[in-house]
Amino acid sequence: MSKSLPKPWPKLAAHVGETFPIARLHPQVRGWLDSAANADEPWAVAVSGGADSVGLLLLLWTHFPKKRKKLLMLHFDHATRPDSAADAKFVEKLAKDLGVRFATARRTSTGPASEGVLREARLKFFREQMAAQKIRVIFTGHQRDDIAETMLMRIARGSGAAGLCVPRPVQDFADRIFVLRPLLDISRRELRAALQSAGAAWHEDSSNAEDLYLRNRIRKQVIPVLRSVLDPRDLDTGAARSRAALQDDDDALSAITNVAYGDLPPGEPLPLARFEGQPPAIWRRAMWRWLNQNGLKENLNANAIDVLLAALLNREPGRWSAGPGRWLVLNESALSLVGGEASAISTWGPIIFKPGATVNLPNGARLTSRLAAVDKKLLAALQRGKVNPSVTAWLALPKKIEKVSFHARPWQPGDRYRPLGAPGTRKLQDLFTDKKIPIKERRMLPVVCNEDDEPLWVPGLPPAHVLRVTAATPSALELTYCPR
Repeated sequence: MSKSLPKPWPKLAAHVGETFPIARLHPQVRGWLDSAANADEPWAVAVSGGADSVGLLLLLWTHFPKKRKKLLMLHFDHATRPDSAADAKFVEKLAKDLGVRFATARRTSTGPASEGVLREARLKFFREQMAAQKIRVIFTGHQRDDIAETMLMRIARGSGAAGLCVPRPVQDFADRIFVLRPLLDISRRELRAALQSAGAAWHEDSSNAEDLYLRNRIRKQVIPVLRSVLDPRDLDTGAARSRAALQDDDDALSAITNVAYGDLPPGEPLPLARFEGQPPAIWRRAMWRWLNQNGLKENLNANAIDVLLAALLNREPGRWSAGPGRWLVLNESALSLVGGEASAISTWGPIIFKPGATVNLPNGARLTSRLAAVDKKLLAALQRGKVNPSVTAWLALPKKIEKVSFHARPWQPGDRYRPLGAPGTRKLQDLFTDKKIPIKERRMLPVVCNEDDEPLWVPGLPPAHVLRVTAATPSALELTYCPR
């Protein structure tokens, strides 16, 4: 950690802002921020306490003064080392001195964990906080050195263009969360020099000096060798240019794949005719998208993926295991998933109903709804947990119930909502896993949605927090699931 001078953080931020004017931020990020559609909304910024994230925060605070009251600093303590609690205290004080909102959490288990486990825990906290505060944009402190390190890691894994073009300056996810990385044109050395010149402090993660994680080993053992062989500027600049070129290739290939793939729903076979005449890159992307859409991405190793792709390209019929009781079957016209979850996949469309109606579901079950006034007896039952969420849910209704309608439909990948009492939204798939709802049953359960197709309740799970019943609720809708 550098020595801190007795200067207030706002002055230190101004000094760093002079070193890196707004024109030094990545042009794709600046272009995204300049869009009128993205102008008036709050931002989240991930701050670990290290030099990169501290520098990022100071630049955002300096160059976007109108956003200062709309910034939310997020810090996640991985609890992998004894001194991690000091990082949280440092970051919290930094937020207070800059007048920025702050939220933090600590991993419940302690000690070493894989990079993947730590990343998932961190992202889960970030998403929960962002959902609770209705934020869709988060900034991270990835800088130019991260590009070469990430590229080398991905090469070792056999990644294609999609994997090699990360970290992207602007990355959007299916749930419309955006990750912005404005420092990708600035090196780690430049950032540290600017902070030291300003007299700004940061907390260096002591685990960065260890060889526990692959990125650390590449940073300490591989990158120095490359720098000794190459002009350091060639390594950094070349990696950045390659990443940008690969991003362009990835975007182009994705656009072609999207047109050919169309609106194929989950559970449907992958029709081979749609990709006739396309190069192998399009077939590979279509296959990956189909596997991911049907929850099979983690079931096949790299060798199995290569075998499956070769069979697709050569039209060689076959049958491959896709996990317990499930099989991938390829014939002359399509690739299909057979058995297990596939046998439970339903393609029935949404069934619209008004409050008070009964819905007969395609699987033979029934969904009944009943209007009721909210009284002390009902509130007491809800507060004492007397309602069984496996079969019953209560949803608050507006005063003009004649204009309200709902619909029931099957679960779809990407569905998420905020369960009653939860701090933020979660994927239905994760909630199913937590509740140990069998895979076969998941596809048969009705997802009750509002007119905007937002999930409100699934039998076995709590109802949506947004329609919670309170003492101020005039009337409520009782939903009851009656299995066949």
